[in-house]
Amino acid sequence: MAAAICLYHLVIEGTLAQTRQHFIEDYLTERDLLPGFREGMHNVARDEQRHIAFGVRMLYDLQREDPDCRHAVAELLREVLPYSVALFIPPRFDRRYTEVFGRTVEEIFAIGAASLEQKLRAAGMPVEELPGPPVMPLGLSAEERARRAVKLIEAGVLGAPNGSPRRDRETMELLFDFVARTIDPRAANGGLAVQWEFDDAEPWFIRVQGGEVRAEQGRLESPDVTLAMSYDDWVALVAGREDPRKLLVRRRLRPRGKLRSLWRVARTLGR
Repeated sequence: MAAAICLYHLVIEGTLAQTRQHFIEDYLTERDLLPGFREGMHNVARDEQRHIAFGVRMLYDLQREDPDCRHAVAELLREVLPYSVALFIPPRFDRRYTEVFGRTVEEIFAIGAASLEQKLRAAGMPVEELPGPPVMPLGLSAEERARRAVKLIEAGVLGAPNGSPRRDRETMELLFDFVARTIDPRAANGGLAVQWEFDDAEPWFIRVQGGEVRAEQGRLESPDVTLAMSYDDWVALVAGREDPRKLLVRRRLRPRGKLRSLWRVARTLGR
């Protein structure tokens, strides 16, 4: 129930719908245009706010009764947020769709992300306190998260498939920084070194040590785990478009390392 309420009232209504409603309403109000339509939008927004308030209160009560429902909410957000960010992107990435109304894509995205964080906090589930790997990159402002997310969508990393993803240095740095910021260092159990060996791109590694996470291009001498796969498959896995179990069965994901280390990688990455 907690996951369903979070999806409908906080993600769909509170983040996606309400952000767009305010975007339209603010533009019309600032320019004193279409008073009848504007009044209608205002009434719709008031109705939406009642739905959202119900959802926030319901989640607050549920997590007080059963703190374990936080796990369901965190799992839901990890699944849907990679798709949700792409819904702010205009057709063919034509920025004129939003900029003609006085807002950039990044600004709209940042408003939506900040709104979701605010509502989760009001529901007693701050983003940084949800169990498991972080549901969104931590340690960044909403504006910086927006800038990076839009770059990754443009590069074909996040969102719907858009041909082969870019593999230039900037894109791969953003991708691995995204992964590093959505890792659960507690699951690394003191330390973990993971090496990515791609068939079609430069190698990268992530080291987790003492609660700190570092991502760099290159090779480690003695990684705990090596993940051999194609770059395209790794991008699809990060974006939630591929299931790691299916990649394993098809031998498109070829992990090497001790069984205990492989288990820690799965828990640490949350993928």
